[in-house]
Amino acid sequence: MFLSESGYRQEQRGGGTPPALAYFADINQYTRLYGIQEGEIPRRQGEPKPTRKEKLEQQKLARPQLYGMRTLFDFNEHFIELSNAEEEKRSLGFMLLLLGALILSVPVFGVTTHFLRQGVLDWVLCLMAIGVFALEYFFLWPYFLAPAFFTGLRARYRFNRTTRKVYALRPKKYGGNVVLDWNRVQAHVRWAPPKSWTAEQLATSEAAREERLRSAGLDSNLLLYWPPLDTNDPERKGEDVLWVGPTGSGESLWQYIRTFMEDGMHAVPPPSKHEWLRKGFSGPSEHLEETVMHGSHMRDDIIGKGTSGATFTNYATNFLWAPLHSLAERLCYWPTFPEEWNSDCGQKRRESGIGPEEPLRWTCKP
Repeated sequence: MFLSESGYRQEQRGGGTPPALAYFADINQYTRLYGIQEGEIPRRQGEPKPTRKEKLEQQKLARPQLYGMRTLFDFNEHFIELSNAEEEKRSLGFMLLLLGALILSVPVFGVTTHFLRQGVLDWVLCLMAIGVFALEYFFLWPYFLAPAFFTGLRARYRFNRTTRKVYALRPKKYGGNVVLDWNRVQAHVRWAPPKSWTAEQLATSEAAREERLRSAGLDSNLLLYWPPLDTNDPERKGEDVLWVGPTGSGESLWQYIRTFMEDGMHAVPPPSKHEWLRKGFSGPSEHLEETVMHGSHMRDDIIGKGTSGATFTNYATNFLWAPLHSLAERLCYWPTFPEEWNSDCGQKRRESGIGPEEPLRWTCKP
């Protein structure tokens, strides 16, 4: 889904790019942005021991970890592939879509039958149909339904350390497909949606800005920012923002991406069975096990006492909704990387399935 991307584009269309960046994306003079060199530096043979000050600075940085979050489509020596957040809300969106269609069908059916039988149009029912349609089209559709249906199933981001590029697949209305230079990226590791704060409150009140940062818990996301190639360019060419990783991701995910890109696949922990994302469409049972039950299975594995009662309860209360999510996915398309990009370094990768994919190493082919 593309809820964050949609919110940003709405602000951008309403007030322009600089206000949208400062308010929704939280890229402004108060924001702490991380560069690609800001990470834990491994000590190499023959180098002097770090000073106490250097050790304290290193301790402030998060370690590269995925913490059991479903994050990766692919992992090999050339690139890692990730996606964006809020996929778990697709079922809710589909329920709202069906409910709206059902409510809309009642007055439409009434108007039609009344007109056919008596030849007189019932204006009350007609106004009801128009009102329900307007509610869906102007309020629900652009903000919640359009980012979830009749668009790309998910964003796909390939971070390729061999080419030093980031390859992004997105629907055109949310920025479109783009190839970005890794060396220019900056990371906002504590992004949170603006929620009820206005742009004026966040611009003038330090307390509001601190409260927004503190809200970056379960609603947080890693945001990557590419500044314009020329700061004096009115068209701001080269500027872009990507929301990367699942909901709740932040500095640890940034350090995972940064460490992989700078030091290679052996410098980051290999993904566990809980940290893979499924490519392509999922069936009802696959969605239930991999998304809905993901947290429950992780807790059971940590405790080590088999399947808990809480897991059975979670299954019983959610298995009926899994077919809705699977059906909702079929209202989207699965994006694929253009061959001319050569983002896979000449080794074609699968477009469905989940888990590690061989080969992990190969000679890059131009």
